[in-house]
Amino acid sequence: MKIDNLLTDEAVLVELGARVTETRLAANMTQADLALAAGVSKRTVERLEAGGGAQLVNLVRCLRAMNRMDGLDRLVPELPRNPMDLLRQRSKAARSRARPSRSPVASAPWTWGDEK
Repeated sequence: MKIDNLLTDEAVLVELGARVTETRLAANMTQADLALAAGVSKRTVERLEAGGGAQLVNLVRCLRAMNRMDGLDRLVPELPRNPMDLLRQRSKAARSRARPSRSPVASAPWTWGDEK
């Protein structure tokens, strides 16, 4: 099943759970094996695979244990930098380097003026 905007949140979680199950089975791991390798409880793996609520960190741990972290990079890819933004940053940095630095003037310690 393709995950898209037409699916409900629950359907997306169920599909993600099914994919975790398929990946685990392809790695020839039991739920207990995955739980041990990921440092989570077996119940957490069961809940994740069933499409139940699970913390994102637990999904990350399971993916890491199955050597599938590359999937997260594809999940939310890093956007390419806008060339105009890069040019603006460079010119701003060049302008700040061209300004003379202002060094603080050394002054005597502040006093109330009534000390004698």
